This record gives sequence, C-alpha cells and structure tokens, in this order.
Amino acid sequence: MAHPTILALCAGIGGLELGVKLACPGARVLCYIEREAYAAAVLLARMEDTSLEPAPVWCGDIERCDFAPFVDRVDVL
Repeated sequence: MAHPTILALCAGIGGLELGVKLACPGARVLCYIEREAYAAAVLLARMEDTSLEPAPVWCGDIERCDFAPFVDRVDVL
C-alpha cells in the first residue's frame, strides 16, 4: 500500500499533521493551507528546524486557493 498524501486545510501550526505522521510514518504533506500569517510563519519555522517536513505553504483565503495541482493526488484532507 502506498503512503497517504495529505492536503492540510486550515493547518494552523501543523499539530494535526504531526499526529498523522506519528500514526502513519510514511504519510506525506503535499501542502499546508492557512489563512493566518502568524500560523503560516510558525509552519515555515517548524520546517526550518525540521520539526515538520518541507512542503509548500499557501497563506490566504481558502476560497481563493487553486486546488487543481492536487486533483487525484490527495488521500487525506
């Protein structure tokens, strides 16, 4: 079975994604989506200190996010 891919909607500071990675070590985050600049900055800092795996962070209104790159690639929202 392939490892699940995650699209982290309303990601906050990545806590849920860390929990998923503990439960399913092969899981991979495709993108973190977060509208709050502070939380997005924390995500980037966690990637820099290697607490989170590197992935793009989209910061803005979720209604304006282009989800086309994720079609047929996401297992978990």
